[in-house]
Amino acid sequence: MIRITIFLILTLVPWQVSSAETESIISKIQNGWNEIQTMSGEFSQLDMNGNLENGKFYFSKPYQSKFVYINKKEDIITNESLLRIVDKEGFQIDSYAIGGNVLKKLLSNNLDIKQEFRVDYAIENESNYEIKASDKNGENINNIVLTFNKDTIELKKWEISDELNNKTVLEFTKIKKNILISQNLFVVRYRDN
Repeated sequence: MIRITIFLILTLVPWQVSSAETESIISKIQNGWNEIQTMSGEFSQLDMNGNLENGKFYFSKPYQSKFVYINKKEDIITNESLLRIVDKEGFQIDSYAIGGNVLKKLLSNNLDIKQEFRVDYAIENESNYEIKASDKNGENINNIVLTFNKDTIELKKWEISDELNNKTVLEFTKIKKNILISQNLFVVRYRDN
């Protein structure tokens, strides 16, 4: 019984890794992530109010993303400078400047984790790597926790906390990497006024 308990503790509880292991984890994640130019799949999003939303996501580097929500009237499209809220026909409802947003940094052509973020910790468990980071320059007070599959180095989950500690959690499933994604998917339309 004691052996089983020790085994469970060692395999299920994440542990802090040494500085050299942290560097190795960061290097593996960076190399794997930078090899991905496009990615799509499904997501579940838990927002700061506890609302659960589901949908499909599309990433195309550099900087483009689209989140298509199921049972919601709006979707989100990003590029290097703007986050746009669009209706289901792709017409813009509203837009916000991205600035140094975490999503923008993640979707750059060549992510350099240590250049872009202050890594607070890196932990490893049986199946995942997890990195907690914050803005290195202090411009944004966002914290982010990224979880990657240890074997495939696929992004499984992100948790973003803003300066008010409001947290948004996205979990990614059914991931397809380096597939053809039409640029038409990221086109934003405007209504004539």
